[in-house]
Amino acid sequence: MGKPSGVIRVAMLDDHAVVRFGVAACIGAEPDIQVVGSYGSSREMIVGLRDAPADVLLVDYFLSPDEVDGVSLIRALVAKFPASRILIFSAHYDPAIVSLALRVGARGFVGKSQDLALVATSIRKVNSGKVFIDPDMAYRLVEIDVNPTLRPTLMPLAECDALRVEGVRLSVKESEVIRCFLAGLTVSEIARKFARSDKTISTQKWAAFRKLGVTSDAEFFKLKHHFGVY
Repeated sequence: MGKPSGVIRVAMLDDHAVVRFGVAACIGAEPDIQVVGSYGSSREMIVGLRDAPADVLLVDYFLSPDEVDGVSLIRALVAKFPASRILIFSAHYDPAIVSLALRVGARGFVGKSQDLALVATSIRKVNSGKVFIDPDMAYRLVEIDVNPTLRPTLMPLAECDALRVEGVRLSVKESEVIRCFLAGLTVSEIARKFARSDKTISTQKWAAFRKLGVTSDAEFFKLKHHFGVY
């Protein structure tokens, strides 16, 4: 059975049940939005979308340590469900994370601290084929040399694998390792999360440290507020 004419099918992914139910109730009350799936894990979403496809995927950027999330999840969803448009809904709302999400395939980004009514607006815009970023974030993205309208589709593929941080350029994998490290995960836990070896994760961590000009965990944590992007 096809979807009702003019209705946007939305699937949600958030590992906090209160957020899922609250947002689903809010956007589901809109006459042109239908919540077709509400998932607590990335694996549940990937399985569920096979039977209940959605036009827009409303996805949290950071999930629990044992989940596929962030860049890896966006890329997986783009590859498996190319007809769906990805909209990130995250408490981590800063230019570096927003720009990275857009570079690897997301079509919009809404911060959880923003007005909840903005979620429905962003869903409509993303579904129409446009990129959604609020004006203030768009201005901040320009400051780090990202055009939020053109870069997601026109940026050369080779440039999609790096993130600029205060003039320092980290690869996507280095960025993933660093933000997990900041979240309190150990090298072994990060290795399990991304199905890499401990040695690979350690190498990526120290490569990022060298680029950032720090030589120890303690030094990095003292300086992390200056980076302010993870």
